[in-house]
Amino acid sequence: MLKSIKFLLWTYLVLLIFEGALRKWVFPEAADALLIIRDPIVILIYVIAIFGRIFPINGFVITIGALTAASVAASFIAGQHNLVVMLYGLRINYLHLPLIWVMAEVLDVRDVRRYGIFILIIAIPMAFVMVEQFRSPINSRINQGVGGTEGGQIFGADGKIRPPGFFSFISGPQLFLPLAAAFFFYQASVKRQLPWLVLLGAGISIAISLPVSISRTAVLATVLVGATFAFTLLFGSKRAGAMLRTGLIMGVLLVGLSYLPIFSEGRDAFLSRWQTAAISNQGDAVQNISDRVFGGFFQPFAMMKNAPLFGAGIGVGSNVGARLLSGKVGFLLAEDEWSKIFLELGPILGLAFIGLRIGLTCYLGLVSLRALVFRREALPILIFSAAGVAVFEYQWGPPTILGFAVLGAGMILAALKPAPVEDPMAEMPEHRPESTPLPPALPPTTTHRPPVLSKLPA
Repeated sequence: MLKSIKFLLWTYLVLLIFEGALRKWVFPEAADALLIIRDPIVILIYVIAIFGRIFPINGFVITIGALTAASVAASFIAGQHNLVVMLYGLRINYLHLPLIWVMAEVLDVRDVRRYGIFILIIAIPMAFVMVEQFRSPINSRINQGVGGTEGGQIFGADGKIRPPGFFSFISGPQLFLPLAAAFFFYQASVKRQLPWLVLLGAGISIAISLPVSISRTAVLATVLVGATFAFTLLFGSKRAGAMLRTGLIMGVLLVGLSYLPIFSEGRDAFLSRWQTAAISNQGDAVQNISDRVFGGFFQPFAMMKNAPLFGAGIGVGSNVGARLLSGKVGFLLAEDEWSKIFLELGPILGLAFIGLRIGLTCYLGLVSLRALVFRREALPILIFSAAGVAVFEYQWGPPTILGFAVLGAGMILAALKPAPVEDPMAEMPEHRPESTPLPPALPPTTTHRPPVLSKLPA
């Protein structure tokens, strides 16, 4: 039972990374169907967990169930009766969330470390693909969009697109690279499981992919992971050794990168993108970033006042909902996540759903911090620094973002579970007392008797 769920979770992870490649290059004609390729896997995991009596029931799962029922009722009251749109909206908000606690139930820290090894290894070919996309023309085959559309990627700077790697769009690397960096820092300073040559190759690949991505989000998110790693060093039992080892690794990486022309090309394109953002915001790129980050927190509450009591119906604000209802891909309600939630679900139910995401984020951060402070375990908080924002604020409509939010949260909880202690006797051969050697055989009995002395010698 557990092996089946673990296999399906591995399938979920592999498809999360490579479903974009399937939709762009392998099966472009089936791009729409592949959009929900992981949904049947999630449902099958739930079925196995339920029949195996390991499906978790807790306050979060009960709240998710209640919000699901309330969202359906609110949609009908709001007059949104398109069942396909409604089901797709339920899929975005609720279907994948219980998987977080199923992962916490069946996995432990060993499984999370194996996920990290896989992600670090994949980071190497991911960098090669992103470099090729960066250097190729916008209309080249490697830069085609979902469904094989020519020029289907987002423009970056200097006539180059923002390379998505194996993913459908740049939103994939924006979450993949920080997560890979989290596992890199963990292996470099706490528990190395990859050979040094492979680990250094993964680190160089991550460092190259960041400027080549031309994504400020990817770079800033990875910087946050690095700052979190520096914070974890304060609680390590071998802080001096970890800092020295990490410093040496970073030095080797910097030296290696200085000899790579692609790193300079990517850096120049990234700086050009930063300058363009500064010009568009009257010379202040930092203010532009600040507006994007904090505007997503405060603007939705201003829009909440104008939202219908029961909203417009769940799923209406998604791209798929827009295409089904209007025939065009876009945003019928709002582009940022929290505004879309309020307009879809209404102020009351929308606030409840946002409260669930805030509560889940705070819970994950708290348990990660406790693991660091009291158990000196850095892996949960490193993963939290990479995936916490996706749980808290990012759009869940794009399947890649939803997948990383759920997978990251599940890995955080699973990393809190120590590996089971093996019974030392279980690894030893069955104990058997050594056989005692038998004494040598006695001579056979005989009828001959020694002579009898009749007289004692004088």
